[in-house]
Amino acid sequence: MSKRTHTLVSFDLCPFVQRSAITLQHKGLAHETRYIDLFDKPEWFLAISPFGKVPLLLVEEDGEQTVLFESAVINEYLDEVSDEAGLGRLHPSDPLTRGLHRAWIEYGSALLMAGYQLSMAKDDEALQTHLAATRTALARFEAGLGDGPFFADKTLSLIDTALAPALQRLLWLEALWPELGIFSDTPKVHAWGKHLVGLAAVKKSTVPDIHDRFVAYLQGKGSPTRDVAPSLFGQRAG
Repeated sequence: MSKRTHTLVSFDLCPFVQRSAITLQHKGLAHETRYIDLFDKPEWFLAISPFGKVPLLLVEEDGEQTVLFESAVINEYLDEVSDEAGLGRLHPSDPLTRGLHRAWIEYGSALLMAGYQLSMAKDDEALQTHLAATRTALARFEAGLGDGPFFADKTLSLIDTALAPALQRLLWLEALWPELGIFSDTPKVHAWGKHLVGLAAVKKSTVPDIHDRFVAYLQGKGSPTRDVAPSLFGQRAG
């Protein structure tokens, strides 16, 4: 029987890659991780990445390579192949519930981008604009959450693996600037995020010094090829 291997192409700080890394870790699927610098993309990567973005999942079987891209697509593939291996599913079996979960995962991308723009704000006008957008997105999730500790109550789902990176980064921002009240109106989301970042799969999904690298990025030190002013959060970090 042929053997299928998986390689996750990653950038150390990318939350979209982390979505798939969490799924791989939770499922215990064997894989390699190959890091690139998104500010100095290698030619081999540009040749196989349609959007020039990570993550990519390189699937090798019988000498043939298939390239999967987009984190939500990669996660659904991983969920299906792991189910074939007897590891269970993270997507619900009911089609309507599964469709709703997919919709929330898509909305999670909007939260991720709002949080990123907030983290990189360099003046008060941008800060307040992106803080409002972030809190609006968090309020949507607050209204959609069950009783916890996961999005769908007691069971981990692909929504959780998709949203953990966004919530992790917002918790880091909250620690840097608690007075902003990022989660002030969304206590259930705050508790959800705290639970997710404590999971072993989330802790193992990044480089060990991810928090230090995140703060350095805010300070404009994230890559040898970057030379930008620190964001307001980076200034607070010192």
